[in-house]
Amino acid sequence: MNKRSALALYLTVWAVVSTGVIFGITQAGYPLWVGLVFACLLFLFLNGSIAYRHRARRLKLEGKEPPPFLQYIFLPNGRPKFKAEAPRSTHLLVGVMASLLGVFLVFCGVALAFDAKWSRIPDPLIAATLCLIPAGIGAALLYLAWRLFSFRRLPKDAA
Repeated sequence: MNKRSALALYLTVWAVVSTGVIFGITQAGYPLWVGLVFACLLFLFLNGSIAYRHRARRLKLEGKEPPPFLQYIFLPNGRPKFKAEAPRSTHLLVGVMASLLGVFLVFCGVALAFDAKWSRIPDPLIAATLCLIPAGIGAALLYLAWRLFSFRRLPKDAA
């Protein structure tokens, strides 16, 4: 069996299994999205298990210790390296997204505060808190965007 036919068979089996899972969950009375989420989680878990088994076998043949199973399932490339520097394009993209979302949330919080009929609200402290929460999150996102747009590089010895 060549690689193409093996891949086609593998994908066909997964299509049949996921269709059966989704059909069974919807027939049990749950909404379609529950079946879709369950089928995706099943797909990820089983594929991760197969990949772990292959990698653990290869590492044991090399005389190395395989990583723990759950760590491999959730972090297959190992723990993230937080000190690694991201490229400028990533800073720019995340900064634009954070600034857009931050402006939107600040606008929503301010609009809620100005649109409220404060004399008719039975508990104005809760209403004010509900106005301040999105505005505060938006302000935090705007601060994050400002920090991302600064593009400052730390000297090598400062990190």
